[in-house]
Amino acid sequence: MFKQVFPLESIRHLNEKYFLLGIDLGGAASDLQPGQFFELKRPDCPHPLLHKPFSIYDVQSGKVYFMMKRLGHATEQFAQMHSGNLLDLIGPLGNAFPFPQGEKALLVSGGSGYPPLFFLQKKLLSAGKKVHWLHGGRGKDDVFSADKIWTEDGSAGNLGYVTDGLLDYLKTDSADVIYACGPKPMLKTCAQIASERNLPLYVSLEAYMACGVGVCHGCAVQVKTDTDIGITYQTVCQDGPVFNAREIVWNEI
Repeated sequence: MFKQVFPLESIRHLNEKYFLLGIDLGGAASDLQPGQFFELKRPDCPHPLLHKPFSIYDVQSGKVYFMMKRLGHATEQFAQMHSGNLLDLIGPLGNAFPFPQGEKALLVSGGSGYPPLFFLQKKLLSAGKKVHWLHGGRGKDDVFSADKIWTEDGSAGNLGYVTDGLLDYLKTDSADVIYACGPKPMLKTCAQIASERNLPLYVSLEAYMACGVGVCHGCAVQVKTDTDIGITYQTVCQDGPVFNAREIVWNEI
């Protein structure tokens, strides 16, 4: 892990909401794994004070890319950047998606849960694994390339939720493992569907991570244990963001 200021290599706007930031990390980029994230901040902007967490979207030729959505003050600041502007990075942080033992992986993403699965898909395909990707969003500006797409307003792909697509897919097909990232209600539904079919599911949880290193415990989640109490708390930033869905206490999500 390092904390260092880097010049922005590139910025590319995908639509009115989403954009990509590229940063040249050189040789340090070769060790990055799908599921890990960085904490980012513009050093020239005093507010917000804290860094913001972003999953790794892609790695190419020593460059790491982050896909962001304009949601608030911080992401708007990132959207206004230009090549050469400075970015304060802390990372890589968190754990990575476990690599599957079987041959076929099913990816399920919703909205801004797309980025970490893009990097994961790339790694899986390069290892010769079979991958099928289901992606959903509110509308056409919230969805990107995948095998099947769902939108809540029907403006792209199929009308409905990506979890509807997961149910339809599992009626006629299956997978050795499922990976998911997106809003917590979506992940909770995915966990229920996977549990009913006894399919392994790994989820990347989205949470506000104030410190990114497990100190503030602002991103704590309940997980199951073998103790008398039956539960404990783990932090999304340090113990995750990737968790085995069977270990999470979903009633508290």
